[in-house]
Amino acid sequence: MSFRLGRTRFVVGYEVVAAITAVLLLDRENRVICCLIAAALHESGHLLMMRRFHVPVRMVTFRLFDVLIEADPVPSTCADMWITLGGVTMNFLCSLLFLPMSRKLMLLNLALGIFNLLPVLSLDGGHLLYLLLSRRFLPRTCTMILKAVTFILLIPFMTAGILMLFRSGYNYSLLVISLYLTAVLLLK
Repeated sequence: MSFRLGRTRFVVGYEVVAAITAVLLLDRENRVICCLIAAALHESGHLLMMRRFHVPVRMVTFRLFDVLIEADPVPSTCADMWITLGGVTMNFLCSLLFLPMSRKLMLLNLALGIFNLLPVLSLDGGHLLYLLLSRRFLPRTCTMILKAVTFILLIPFMTAGILMLFRSGYNYSLLVISLYLTAVLLLK
């Protein structure tokens, strides 16, 4: 399923629509809606910064576990850093905005912003680390360092996810996130 807004094409996979529909039907406390709002605000922060730096966005693809933004090349490393920080900044600003209205939305935006700053492959913090490293090292070296940092950080995340699962009896969210980030590391 796809549609256009101006010059940008938006693509939403059917598996995404099916997954969101299923989760929304089963989510009685509206946690998923809050997560989707926080994620949408995060991505809009990136898009706003791209607009600020006059980077045309060709396509936005909503996939099952992430959003892929295809755009023209970014004019500079500094602009790339600002664009990368745009999502996290939007989450932090929205957490302040939601503070008097919705504690759940405030905490989710804050958590998503902090989480995305982790220097892990496929997260904004990982992209920032890569950009910083690319000032001194070749791309291949930057990628190797980023993969090593990701692997080192995933060990305590995976351990905490397993402990949380056994102690809470049902909270498997950190374990699922750890497995997803591990899969991204192994597939890149």
